[in-house]
Amino acid sequence: MSRKVSIFVEDDEDSTEFDQVREFLARWGSAITIVNYSSGGWEHYWDLLVPESALAEIPEHWLCESKWTDDE
Repeated sequence: MSRKVSIFVEDDEDSTEFDQVREFLARWGSAITIVNYSSGGWEHYWDLLVPESALAEIPEHWLCESKWTDDE
């Protein structure tokens, strides 16, 4: 079963977390669906459908509330 999640990270001074999100997405590949991605330059936001096993790997501080997740 897939879960709706929204992830938000910034990379204004350090791109480590942005790079970690990209690595996470690449590692899980087609098991994760990117429904929406937006960037305001240093701010990065994804709406995702993820399997429970992938959700367990997402750090709590990446997760954010959104209109996407409110539908759960």
